[in-house]
Amino acid sequence: MSRNVRFGARVRYWFDNTMSRGAPSLVGWLALATALLIALVTFALTTVEPPEERNPIRLLWQTFVATFSLAVPEDGSLAVLGLWFILVIAGIFVVSALVGLLTNGLNAALEQLRKGRSVVVEREHTVILGWSDQIFTVITELVAANTSRRRPAITILAEKDKVEMEDLIRQRVGRTGKTRVVCRTGSPLDVSDLEIVNPNESRSVIVLAPPGSSAPDADAYVLKVLLAVNNGPAFKDRPHHVVAAVRDGRNRAVARLAGGDAVVLDADDIGARLVVQTARQPGLSSVYQDLLDFRGNEFYVVDEPRAQGRRFGELLLEYGACCPVGLVEAGGTSVLNPPMDRVIAPGDRLVLLAEDDSTALLMTATPEVDEEAIVPGSDVAAVPERTLILGWNARAARIIEQLDTYVATGSTADIVTDRPDAFATVAQLAAALRQLSTPSVKTGDIRDRATLEQLDIASYDNLIVLSDDLLEPLPADSHVLMTLLHVRDLLRRRGRDTSIVSEMRDERDRTLAQLTRADDFVVSDQLVSLLMTQISESPHLESVFADLFDPAGAEIYIRPADRYIRQTSTLTFATVVEAAARRGELAIGYRLKDPGEAHGVVLNPAKSAPMPPVDRLIVLAQS
Repeated sequence: MSRNVRFGARVRYWFDNTMSRGAPSLVGWLALATALLIALVTFALTTVEPPEERNPIRLLWQTFVATFSLAVPEDGSLAVLGLWFILVIAGIFVVSALVGLLTNGLNAALEQLRKGRSVVVEREHTVILGWSDQIFTVITELVAANTSRRRPAITILAEKDKVEMEDLIRQRVGRTGKTRVVCRTGSPLDVSDLEIVNPNESRSVIVLAPPGSSAPDADAYVLKVLLAVNNGPAFKDRPHHVVAAVRDGRNRAVARLAGGDAVVLDADDIGARLVVQTARQPGLSSVYQDLLDFRGNEFYVVDEPRAQGRRFGELLLEYGACCPVGLVEAGGTSVLNPPMDRVIAPGDRLVLLAEDDSTALLMTATPEVDEEAIVPGSDVAAVPERTLILGWNARAARIIEQLDTYVATGSTADIVTDRPDAFATVAQLAAALRQLSTPSVKTGDIRDRATLEQLDIASYDNLIVLSDDLLEPLPADSHVLMTLLHVRDLLRRRGRDTSIVSEMRDERDRTLAQLTRADDFVVSDQLVSLLMTQISESPHLESVFADLFDPAGAEIYIRPADRYIRQTSTLTFATVVEAAARRGELAIGYRLKDPGEAHGVVLNPAKSAPMPPVDRLIVLAQS
């Protein structure tokens, strides 16, 4: 039913709407009121003082200036001074109101900026969607990778306060050089929020799962973000180089479907593989750390027309400052450690391990090889191993499965934990194990000295200490550190030096962990973050790392040096490369006899330089 609205009500409604539009409308009304005031006072002054005594235009200017400067004539008739007094009083209110409006408007603008909702206009930048502790590793590596770029930028979109994000980055990362880090507050699941960070103009997009979530919830979050990036109305049918990781490998296929061309890593599988490999080969995590960060040696994929038609093995000694490790075929498939007689076809590209791509140069002369220093190849029979796993987490089942693929038949694994879910999980795994005997599970607190003393720790070949994922990172790592101290003391008392590898949750605890004299520390999330950053910067490396982490492909091994070479005063790395090549393997480094820092690992040494005393060689070989 319609009703008549009075004109006054309509005017008030219109006035209310204009006033609600914020500072611009308020300043407009204030300017209108001030203009009317100045006009009225000017008219009144011309009335009390005839125009012939005062120029009206000049008088209008004087009243305008007096309104804001509060400066008035000292002489004049009583009526004139009264009008000037009224103008000054009104001017005080006008100036006060104007200052208040401008202050409120400025504060509102600053508050809006603090909310981080303005649109990013960067191009060729890296977009990070989500927030977790992984972000500090990712930013640090991107800053290192951006040193040679012009005007690099990183934009972050997360459901976190913009100022808080900036403070944490300054605290954990420090100075970022010429790389600008731009934080924005919003949900990566919201398509309209995604437009804020301009993913269509970005070089790459990295998706991080939220911290503290279970594996299903974390993977569901990643899947939704991939759907939003690749299928949102503003982004559909546009190419996006997206890198993400899932914690449950069973969700990887679905995530790939949601992400289109996105690279989706299986974080738990990679972490479990690293734990097992490092437990059997101390120092391996330092090798991966060097390979995956941007401060040491990295993988590069290069075109080398002069290599076409030649055998792969012929090139090993012709690169003096880098190590050929494989090929990327014309179809995009990587083959690490190919057969030495593999002929390089047109379209094939070389995969090189180098400190920088500028060092990937063929030499005109190859270094000499000392034939007398090369030890003839001989197979070493695999022997059963005994592994002790202290603790339990969601990755433990994967670790047992990976251990089963590496050890010899008849090997055993014993587990000690206070987590009741371990028993059912191990029972389900038992039927699928081929090399390992059925693992035994014992209930016990791994921090308790009495429990550890009953285990005969010195009799085991490999020791793995896991971080409990039901706890926060700080207390979980504290439990690991306490266990490591007890274990190392028990081994010292028995005169044994058994290899110990521990899984840490927080990279900052690594320094403290070194005091326990454990052989190695695997911070799985950090290594996965490094891998994601490498692939985000170089998309073609996806197939290289896929081959490296594939159980059926080539893998990195740290093996006794005396199987390959005899130590001589004239020994060079070129001789080591040749010795490994005759076994169908690729030598990429060595470990010093006196390890010192970083386990004494040296990757990609100069082929012609004399070698120091070493106890192990780092090779790329078929599993």
